[in-house]
Amino acid sequence: MKFTDSPVIELPVGNGILSLQQDNGSMHVGTSVWPCSLVLVKFVDRWAQPSLNNPYAHILHFAGKRAVEIGTGCGVAGMGLYLLGLTDLVLTDIAPVMPALKRNLKVNKPLLRKTLKHYVLYWNNPQQISSLNPPFDFVIATDVVYIEESVPSLVSAMETLVSDDGVVLLGYQLRSPEAHKLFWELCDEVFDIEKVPHEHLHLDYAYEETDVFLLRKKKKKQ
Repeated sequence: MKFTDSPVIELPVGNGILSLQQDNGSMHVGTSVWPCSLVLVKFVDRWAQPSLNNPYAHILHFAGKRAVEIGTGCGVAGMGLYLLGLTDLVLTDIAPVMPALKRNLKVNKPLLRKTLKHYVLYWNNPQQISSLNPPFDFVIATDVVYIEESVPSLVSAMETLVSDDGVVLLGYQLRSPEAHKLFWELCDEVFDIEKVPHEHLHLDYAYEETDVFLLRKKKKKQ
């Protein structure tokens, strides 16, 4: 699988093709298309259809489900999973990234058939988190762990946003050793962590440095 700095990336999803505009020259990382988002979408694309030998059929059941994406960036993961069957989706990111997200939503509106809901969200802002009306069945997050200082707010936001029986769909790549260490320490306190085997990723989108994790809230002890 090759990643590119091309201004436009096309990603086949289900029966359509997302057209993703990116700006690698921007000072904001959210305006680039990162590998994790592509890997997560194509993992779900591979296993989206229920079958007897589908180990994720009980998880990737999107019909009637609510989802929120945090750190949406260019909108790749959210739009991709919406095309794969999500009923309701909210996309969120910081204010400076919104123009890039809105541009991609506009470009792909004919394929999406609607303009998806999108809001400014800072993970350390409880009022903004509450205004999204959690909990959600799915929280989508890709390539969001790279600044150590933001990790506690990130994990807290994921915990608040996902329902007790929901799933965090996480596309992950190690960006900062310090952020990596803290993130998984805090996640282990809150979530049961399942790493998707690399052989279960889409064969054409299996980047060796990128992983997919399924996080579920730990059951509260009675």
